[in-house]
Amino acid sequence: MARRWRSREEAANTLLGELLKARGIAAAAEQRLDGDAPDIRVERLAGDEFALVECKWAGARAQLDAQLAERIGEFPAAIGRIGVLYPQGLDTAEDVGRALAEAEDLSWYLHSTRERLEPEPQLRNGSAHQLADFLRALPLHVEGVDRVAAAAGAVRYATETAAREVSRHARIGQRIADAIAESDKEKEQAAALRIGCLVLFNALAFEERLSAAHAKVPTVSEAAKRGAPGLRDAWRTICNEIDYVPVFKLAADLLDILCDAPATAQAAVIEPLIDAVAATRDVEGHDLSGRLFHTLLSDAKFTGAYYTSVPAATMLARLVFHQWPPQTDWAEHEFPASLNIADIACGTGTLLMAVASEAERRHVAAGGQQKNALHKVMVEQALHGFDVQLSAVHFAATSLAMLNPAIHFDRMNLYVMPLEASSDDVKLGSLDFLGQSEAAVQYPLGAGESVEIVAPARVRGMNTISGGGGVIEAPDTAVLPPLDLAIMNPPFTRSSLLFGSLPARQRTRIQSEIKARLKSHGASAVAGVGAAFVAAVTPKIRPGEGRLALVLPLTVCTGRSWQQTRALIERDFRLDMVIASHDPQRWNFSDSTDLSEALLIATKRPESDAAESRTTYVNLWENPDNVLDAGRLADVIGATLPADLEATGAALLELDGRHIGEAISLPQDDATGDQWDGVQFSRADLARAAHSLLASGAVQVPGQSTATEIPICPLGELGGIGPDRRDILDGFTYTDTNTAYPLVAGHDTNERTTLSVVPNKHLAALSKPRRGRRLKSATDLWQKAARLLVAERVWLPTTRVVATRATGPVLSNVFWEIQTPDERCEAPLALWFNSSLGILTLLATRTTTRGGWSALKKAELGEMPVLDVRELADRQLERLAALFEELAEETLLPLPEMADCAARERLDAGLAEVLGLPDLTPLRRMLASEPVVSNRRLTEPGD
Repeated sequence: MARRWRSREEAANTLLGELLKARGIAAAAEQRLDGDAPDIRVERLAGDEFALVECKWAGARAQLDAQLAERIGEFPAAIGRIGVLYPQGLDTAEDVGRALAEAEDLSWYLHSTRERLEPEPQLRNGSAHQLADFLRALPLHVEGVDRVAAAAGAVRYATETAAREVSRHARIGQRIADAIAESDKEKEQAAALRIGCLVLFNALAFEERLSAAHAKVPTVSEAAKRGAPGLRDAWRTICNEIDYVPVFKLAADLLDILCDAPATAQAAVIEPLIDAVAATRDVEGHDLSGRLFHTLLSDAKFTGAYYTSVPAATMLARLVFHQWPPQTDWAEHEFPASLNIADIACGTGTLLMAVASEAERRHVAAGGQQKNALHKVMVEQALHGFDVQLSAVHFAATSLAMLNPAIHFDRMNLYVMPLEASSDDVKLGSLDFLGQSEAAVQYPLGAGESVEIVAPARVRGMNTISGGGGVIEAPDTAVLPPLDLAIMNPPFTRSSLLFGSLPARQRTRIQSEIKARLKSHGASAVAGVGAAFVAAVTPKIRPGEGRLALVLPLTVCTGRSWQQTRALIERDFRLDMVIASHDPQRWNFSDSTDLSEALLIATKRPESDAAESRTTYVNLWENPDNVLDAGRLADVIGATLPADLEATGAALLELDGRHIGEAISLPQDDATGDQWDGVQFSRADLARAAHSLLASGAVQVPGQSTATEIPICPLGELGGIGPDRRDILDGFTYTDTNTAYPLVAGHDTNERTTLSVVPNKHLAALSKPRRGRRLKSATDLWQKAARLLVAERVWLPTTRVVATRATGPVLSNVFWEIQTPDERCEAPLALWFNSSLGILTLLATRTTTRGGWSALKKAELGEMPVLDVRELADRQLERLAALFEELAEETLLPLPEMADCAARERLDAGLAEVLGLPDLTPLRRMLASEPVVSNRRLTEPGD
């Protein structure tokens, strides 16, 4: 057999360089005359940065490491040195170019950055396309979270120092605080001054970037030679002669106030901000600037908003555009400009930036050559942002412009919406779009034509200067156009907690107005204003192909308060995808929160469409914390066919040879108990077991081929549920003195370790009501006392018992009292709740607020499926009662240790024997390792 010819590495390097160039990477492969040049040199990464790529055939990792180590000394300024290992067999392929272009198994790793070796290089796998994405995001990856935190610290120190200096001059400080209070409703002067100084820093940082692209723009140090007046004049010149009014107008107005202070006071404010610009000059780009603003604005005090993390925004934007819009030629840059894309709670613009970045990525990947023109039309025509905070919208404008400072923008469709209640009118900000197409505009940051402007008039006497010096009258109202995509992370906070910086009277009127509008628009005020934003935007989305993309609390999938929102989406949309994080290190998709969240993507149904559809549920075991891996994970999700819940098997999400999640598919109409229960478990086997049990009472143990049916029913059918803790406090007070009303108080998991419980406190009846409350009858409350108790709220990683039984009737401030018509029902139900089947049911029906925190609200508990003890024979009830007595004083280990808990093993075995069930051990072991239970990653090695 003839020996196949082996290609030269240099040829493969040249071909790889050409593939990278086709993906928009400025790559130059070595030539034979180059001598000892790097295999591939990549230029123009984040400005003037460059990187080196060295390549070897498969199996030559040691040689590759040695070559990369030499490059550290030869090219110490390189932002990164990347090693690439070609796939096995490429060297003998008949057509190396074609094989390389089609290869999905290239391997690469970051060997070193600057002059520093990577301590544990991560080997990544994928195509040349994905390698190009890696190189494009390399500066962000290298600078990383630590650098952002350091930069945020420097800026925070500078803004606090500057704000403190402003406050030393009472009159100037008050004027600047008033200006911010007018735009951001921030009544606390110290906070308003910090926001104002952050606005100034923002403008300084952008001027520094802009000066590199425009000869007419002075550097910060040049403009600052004349102090604050010099900077103010430079910024006004930029507004008049170049552009970027949204970036510099507010900052120039603030400097105009500062210029009335003594020169020494001006310098004391400006100099620390200029120093911070110098200290953070290298921190740039979509990922880093977004994180920087989020870190600095982390308190979310005014709006209750949590800003979307940049990795989550990247993943959501990439999945939104996966195979949508259909038959799109992304190489034509005019196409995206024809879309109407809006975020009516845009904050600092992270989601809008993610959309713009994804459009550019797809354009370049499709061979497009007009990415600058694309970005211009995206910002000027396609993207629309609305928010109630001027400072946040100011940052959004800066971030969109900072993606490419060389572009002149004629307009930006960014609007600050009024939020206030006067004697004769109420303005709800973007929620004025709820039930109506027009909404008042407080300040426009650019004049857009895509949003129809009605009745031009001055608002608060403000004008906007356009690029070129013209004056555009500020619009009074705006009409939101039909939308191709609505994408947003709306505020989660309940209206009763929102708007905390507004006067009490205004706050009350605004809350009343929101509730009044929600009554007729498919949303509940109980869920918070997030539901109102969903209801406001859905009628604006085009039927047939328009899409809705959301970041919402995970309770949107299961919480009773979100039921109307689920119904609205189910009626008007095909729910395409729901993504949940089962990563204990990142339950969330927003910065500055640890709440559990979900990403939702839905497509508006055609008006006559009632066809069945399926929903893909993506359950992540690891939630990416960087843009690079977020984008690559989105590609994996898009390429993975989910496993049908009705069938068998798992659709694992694999990244770099590691499984980091699963995808399952359910019919949209097949939700159990009006919940989107595909998010409740990290693995398909548990989701199937829960779905089978709740839907039909069929016990399907993972690994077993058959299912066994048992009788189940809602708990509410078996008896009444007692009063909650607020009701108890309206009729009693706690006491250590012995009374006729024993109480089980507290749920210390080190004390609540057994199936039986004894009272540890008592209650004394009140003789008069507490302030602001109505007195409730102690006698009536006591009539709801019971022996069987079910936990009201649990922290799963430490919980030992979910339900317990007392020897006599009690009330509790942390357990629900469950009355049953027959005492013989109590012991079997206590066993059920603490069995693997009971834990499975609890996890399947829980309302998750933050990871392992699970609440059982009264109404939801009443609907929870439990063993229907009414259907059991007397002999079965007797055997279960005996089992309870046998285990009543046995110590149960915490739920993460349930797989090794001898008492729980006996409980499961006894219950299975009485009910004729298979061995529940596989189910118990899987439940113990569920991340919400164990508080550990599934991918984390066990002890």
